Amino acid sequence: MKNYLIILISILFIYTSCSTSRSTIANTPEDRNLLAAIKKINKNSSGENAEQTLSNLYRQASTLHLDNIEVYATLAEADKWSKIIREYEALQQLTNVINGSAAAKGILDAPDYTARMEAVREHAASDYYSIGQNQLQNNDKESYRNAYEAFKMAEGFVPGYKDSKKKKEMAFQNSLLNVVVNPVNDNSSYYSNIGWNRYGNSFNDDYLQRNLVRDLGGDYTKSGSARFYTDWEAQRSDITSDLFVDLTWVNLDIPYPYTSNYSRNVSRQIQIGADTSGHTLYQTVTGTLYITRKYFTATGDLESRVTDASTRNTVDSKRYTSQFNWQQEYATYRGDQRALSGSELSMLGSNTFRIPNKEDILTELYQRIYPQVKNGIYNSVRW
Repeated sequence: MKNYLIILISILFIYTSCSTSRSTIANTPEDRNLLAAIKKINKNSSGENAEQTLSNLYRQASTLHLDNIEVYATLAEADKWSKIIREYEALQQLTNVINGSAAAKGILDAPDYTARMEAVREHAASDYYSIGQNQLQNNDKESYRNAYEAFKMAEGFVPGYKDSKKKKEMAFQNSLLNVVVNPVNDNSSYYSNIGWNRYGNSFNDDYLQRNLVRDLGGDYTKSGSARFYTDWEAQRSDITSDLFVDLTWVNLDIPYPYTSNYSRNVSRQIQIGADTSGHTLYQTVTGTLYITRKYFTATGDLESRVTDASTRNTVDSKRYTSQFNWQQEYATYRGDQRALSGSELSMLGSNTFRIPNKEDILTELYQRIYPQVKNGIYNSVRW
């Protein structure tokens, strides 16, 4: 795995370098000096010694790039091609600037490097195509990933090179990891205390499992690096697993609701009419609310562990914490009800609490923790 990561990082670095080099210009002091001189001669083409100065500066700039190309050409590694192309692109950019200046073009005869760049790209595509072909022979997932990146590089240098697109797709499909998400386990004391029929247990076992498999893409993926299955799906379809995901409640606390009682005085000014002069008259009305409050805080710690199916080594392990706060209040009242606000009025008239059942509470805990668990698994298995 470590060797694969080194190879993959190297290929991605090369690809990035190749892409970013196309927008660079005046990479070296020699390039910048030449461009500054061309800018100056555009303003004053009759400057003293302009021809000699421009010729010397162009020779210095072009010689540096050509020397670099000679050095890079001696390297055995495939990343030499992106370096060579970068040098040719710098030379071509200088040529374009010179040809865009009537004064500079009259002094310098800068060659066009387009054909040479195309030839180098062909060599680069050929090299990466060969790397991809060799990786395919190993017939393992890491090699398929390397092959995918190599064919991708070949396509980047020469779009449509041979059958690199087809080979790239084939390598990608063969590189995909088969990830089995197992049912949730419970190592807390919660389920051991819920009675003979273990109310809610089937919900706990497979609710999160099924949703994760669905939302992570199931057995269909376009841009991901893994297919996901429940344990039952993998067994039914005879899937060879590469990774297992085990989800375990290491702490699950759903307490019985607590009860508290308190009261508060309320008052309000209400309009009762107007005097003979038309001025509004107000009256202060008061009362007392007697409130009963039920509440609890449910918490859970869920551990997610990703295991390599062949070595049984842990690939990744994380713990996520979820919390759900619930409360409900009802009240009785003494005094003038006109002193109550709308929310206070809604507390009157019923002393029945709608306490969430265990399944509702589990749903709330899952919903709060779910995005973290899903993203954590995805980040653990992608390459």
